[in-house]
Amino acid sequence: MEDRKIAWKEAGWVFALSRLIILLISVFSVAFFPQSGQVAPVNCSTSINPCLGAWYHLDAIAYVNIAHHGYTFNPDTAFFPFWPLLEHFGGLLLGGSFPNAYYIAGVLLANICFYFALVLLYNLLAQDFEASIARRALFFLSFYPYALFFFAGYTESLFLLLTLALFLALRRGRALDWWLAGLFGLLASATRSTGLILAIPFLVVYIQRFWTPAQRSSHSWGEKINALLPIVLIPLGLVAYMLFLKITKGNALIFVAQESNYGWHRHLSFPWVGIAAAIGNLFKGGVSGAAYLQNAVDLTFTLFPLAVLVIGWRRMPLHYALFAAGVAFFTLSFPQQIEPLTSQPRYMLILFPMMAMLALWSKRERFYQWALVFVSLSLFTINIVLFISHYWVA
Repeated sequence: MEDRKIAWKEAGWVFALSRLIILLISVFSVAFFPQSGQVAPVNCSTSINPCLGAWYHLDAIAYVNIAHHGYTFNPDTAFFPFWPLLEHFGGLLLGGSFPNAYYIAGVLLANICFYFALVLLYNLLAQDFEASIARRALFFLSFYPYALFFFAGYTESLFLLLTLALFLALRRGRALDWWLAGLFGLLASATRSTGLILAIPFLVVYIQRFWTPAQRSSHSWGEKINALLPIVLIPLGLVAYMLFLKITKGNALIFVAQESNYGWHRHLSFPWVGIAAAIGNLFKGGVSGAAYLQNAVDLTFTLFPLAVLVIGWRRMPLHYALFAAGVAFFTLSFPQQIEPLTSQPRYMLILFPMMAMLALWSKRERFYQWALVFVSLSLFTINIVLFISHYWVA
């Protein structure tokens, strides 16, 4: 019980500090930086809506449209349903009739989910590593350069929460916990297609718990079957969405077609193709300065998590390492045609094993201060300003 109280406390003050910093940066950005395409900052004294809607941008708009109107716009089918469903009910609780209800609901829900994710992350890492590592990992996650998406009305907070809930259920490993893990996986695959990867840590922990030489004879067949069956729940979130699309749109795979043809131009490929194309773009002539910089940043924050995971994989539990590898390979297998690694730094954000490794290495106080304060926090601030100003971040 005391450990749980510590988790709530540690998560609480890191959460409060990070939200305070985000809000201060947001106010500063709105006051002093014009939005993309504008020549002067917004004057909140004359028009409150642009200031209130500072985080109403890109994918957040799509989720609000779905929450408010459903999948009336076919390209919106690229966005999976569980998050906008929560946003829909949240918007109804806030009134639902005024334009900002669903947007505000999305921001509130994202932050609530993130707080609970911090609590679960502390609990998980304190058990698998130690309390000091769990504490530092909360900082690395909260102030990672792309952690602004845990504040915006995006799916990152919810997906991370469901992922950590599954890992904790697997760690506890009681009869009902396997079914809870399957349920969390189902909801994750209804949130993002990446949720399918959660079958990997489920299967790894199952084998370790029931089929290693030391454990094989310690459990009955009933226990083994009860623990394995819930793995079939994990893909059911995606299956249910495809069934919904088949009934309403006449095409269960319309979301794949939209990813390929509308705006995103994503296509299935080998995981290294996008990285190779991004490296090639660094040496290609005729590329604008902004496009060159964006490509370089995307490449950097794709390779950095991969390097951390490759260097640190021996220090983490096997199901952590294989989960991280699965997510990385899955997301890298769908590069964009024009800007190969677009959004990839954001997709890597949910790799909590990377945060665990950074926290493990940061036992050296100088590394911790330098990495967290001078690098991560600086880039975190820049990305918030860019996002608030309606520039592309990830």
